[in-house]
Amino acid sequence: MAERDAGAGQFGRDAERLRTEPGPDLAGMVDRVSEAPVKICIYPGCDRPAVPPHPLGGPQPSFCDLEEHNALTAHQERRRLEREARRPANNDGKEVR
Repeated sequence: MAERDAGAGQFGRDAERLRTEPGPDLAGMVDRVSEAPVKICIYPGCDRPAVPPHPLGGPQPSFCDLEEHNALTAHQERRRLEREARRPANNDGKEVR
C-alpha cells in the first residue's frame, strides 16, 4: 500500500509564513475604525455622545443614553423652541401671549 505524507498539504511543505510583521506596503494603511468621529446626540441642546452601535451590527443610534432623549421628545422640544422663537416680547422683557 502507498503511504501518504502527513506533512504535505495543498502547497507542500514549503508553505510557511515568511514575515511576522507588516511589510512596508502596509505602512500607509490607516485604521479607520479608531479614527471614527464621535457622534453627538441629536436632541436639541444636548452635547453628550450618542450611544455606541450594537456589537452585533446595525446603525449607531442618534441619541445619548438619557431615557428622555428619544425621537418623540426631540420632536416636541424642537416644536417648543420654534414656538418660543416666534413669540414677540414686550420692551420690559416679558412675553406677550
